[in-house]
Amino acid sequence: MRRIRVGRLATVCGGLLLLAGVLSATQPATAITGGGQRDEVHTNVGVIRFTTQDGRFRCSGTLIAPTVVLTAGHCTGDTGASPATNVYVSFNTDLPLDPLAPGIPPAESAARAASYITGTAHPDPAWDGALSISKQHDQGVVVLDAPATTKWPGITPAPLLPVGTLDANQGALKNETFTLVGYGVDIGEKKQQIVVTERRFTTSYLKNVQSEVVTFQINDRDSKAGGGSCFGDSGGPVFLGRYVAGDSSFVNSLTCNATSGYQRVDTAYSRAFLEQFL
Repeated sequence: MRRIRVGRLATVCGGLLLLAGVLSATQPATAITGGGQRDEVHTNVGVIRFTTQDGRFRCSGTLIAPTVVLTAGHCTGDTGASPATNVYVSFNTDLPLDPLAPGIPPAESAARAASYITGTAHPDPAWDGALSISKQHDQGVVVLDAPATTKWPGITPAPLLPVGTLDANQGALKNETFTLVGYGVDIGEKKQQIVVTERRFTTSYLKNVQSEVVTFQINDRDSKAGGGSCFGDSGGPVFLGRYVAGDSSFVNSLTCNATSGYQRVDTAYSRAFLEQFL
């Protein structure tokens, strides 16, 4: 496996998989691709800022209990044994300024932190930093130090898709619209990253359901494809109706225009991990 910052490139089964978007906080912070729109509906989707031994990063996540935020494993630690620190979560539609930014005075850091709730990262213990279509365990949670409603009154947790739903209904779901949400980057006509400092959403259609991963096709020339996730959307949800079906894990194109992969949360393994915190 090869890794680089903002992408953590990995070659798996002959294909290129890139962590879908741990955004380095030192890079231009940017969102959902393929015609994404400002999202003031999915108020239970938030932004997560954190540090690891490699630096400061940013991801997306979903409130699934009053004090529990679902996100990707790589958004909660380099591995299951190495959790992230200095974790801040905000559910503002517009991306708040980074309280962890270097060089700002303590008063400015405190003022920025007022837009967040701090928390503790818990990566899946089996997350080893490797991407695998079959057993990647790219899931984790942040347990907030206070209920999200203390700062965002009226916010309600998103329900998880019942166990086994994707396996039992894969054929029928090919015609269903899924909704992808996050705070990541958009890609312009010239394949450049476009800064978008807000929560956005797009819709897409199911490509494949595998044992641990569900994928979505991104191709503006394909009528059965739609928008997708990109760098910075990592950990953000894919919704089937109001239910969370997975957390954003990887893309297989540097321009985020091929396939978006999500860690399923409707497997027995995933639910056993998550229910420890629910």
